[in-house]
Amino acid sequence: MELVKGFKTHITRDSVLSPDIYYGNDSTGIYFQTDDDQFGRIKFYNMDAIKICRGEMIPYEYDWSRDEQRYWVFQIENSKWLAERYNYEKENYGYSYEFGGNVDDMLTDFNHYLFSFHDQFVEVIAKGIWFEKDSNSLLNKPLQVDHPFLNIPENEIKKFSAYDLTCQVRKNSKTREELIADAFYCPQKLLQFALEIEDSVFITNTLDLQYRNKKLISRFGGYFGKQVIEFPGIATLQDVKPYIEKYMKDVYNSRKEMGK
Repeated sequence: MELVKGFKTHITRDSVLSPDIYYGNDSTGIYFQTDDDQFGRIKFYNMDAIKICRGEMIPYEYDWSRDEQRYWVFQIENSKWLAERYNYEKENYGYSYEFGGNVDDMLTDFNHYLFSFHDQFVEVIAKGIWFEKDSNSLLNKPLQVDHPFLNIPENEIKKFSAYDLTCQVRKNSKTREELIADAFYCPQKLLQFALEIEDSVFITNTLDLQYRNKKLISRFGGYFGKQVIEFPGIATLQDVKPYIEKYMKDVYNSRKEMGK
């Protein structure tokens, strides 16, 4: 049975105005005015599908009389649509699925979201969402500073060396409590690793904090997102250092074979 669960957001949409929805490029997202005359934007982390429908009432059973918070953002648990999308992707793409190569991630990491606006609702299947607000429209504007979709800023960098290579370790400046709270909405980058090779610096691996099957985990993956290993709770540099050192060894051996 599908269950509709509303949740709190730090931004509330205007109760009268309809949103603008864009799809297909860097502007993909929901753009709307807020209840305090500001401008909001919702971006999607690894979006799989989106649909937009007219109507005042969402197409799921929901007891609005018990909604003391007046939620406008919901998750649909036991979603039939998510199951349909998973079956389609598995049948047609299997383990060449684009998000990390494992289509089963859709069953553990993805959510069916519903956004309720005036006379319109938007549904999205994605691995996460993030809200922004500004005094001006955010359409075609870059992501705001410290947006979780961006790489970790180079404000706090430590370095270590192995196999004649130097690796930068970039740490998220958010507090532990902030990271846990924000991971509810989308994965949060805990650490990023960047190799210094000659005159260039390349981000090679990322340690993310996210929820999988409603449990908090840390996920260590490569540049293209493929998971290397996961840890329960919040992992540390010492937990993942052996894996980044193995990667550095592979890079060292590869460069050696090429005579570099």
